[in-house]
Amino acid sequence: MLTFCFMAIIHVMLLTAAIWILVIEMKLFFYKEYRKYPPFVPSFGAEKKNIISNIRNVLKNSLSNMTILDPGCGTGTLLFELAKEFPNHKFVGIEWNKFAYFICRLRAKKYNNVKIYCDDMFNCDIGGADIIVCFLIEPLMKKFGQKIMRDNYKTQIIFSNTFKIPNLPLVEKIKTGKGSFFKGVYVYKL
Repeated sequence: MLTFCFMAIIHVMLLTAAIWILVIEMKLFFYKEYRKYPPFVPSFGAEKKNIISNIRNVLKNSLSNMTILDPGCGTGTLLFELAKEFPNHKFVGIEWNKFAYFICRLRAKKYNNVKIYCDDMFNCDIGGADIIVCFLIEPLMKKFGQKIMRDNYKTQIIFSNTFKIPNLPLVEKIKTGKGSFFKGVYVYKL
């Protein structure tokens, strides 16, 4: 009986994920406004682990407090994992999706070192971050790269999950998977 319940829960979760992906695809197809922003897709898998590991190494070796920015932070899974471990550093998330922002904001109440904003990342000043971590979509990367170059006055390292940022000095491409879509992390130093 326990096995049956467990399998039923797994099937419901998979069905929910499939419906969620279908809704995102429909929004991207039908709503022109929705295409201007990345859909809410949380970081996961080898790419997320790699980014967290790299940021963890930078923060451990840092002599001063740093600011880590996640534009398009979703529900903040990446930010909160690091914020818990490094309370002396500041973590900032920007999310345009009101539902994801609401969840992230609720989770942020436990942390004094996390600030979450509901805004369009292209309207925010992102140049004050020491580290930027992003998981955006391909059509936004050129515009995002231009914004970084325009706003940058402090950023040292940028980690991009899956997508390249054109016109920025690529330091390293870390291959993380054998999948057809999520297969790397791009590291930029300014």
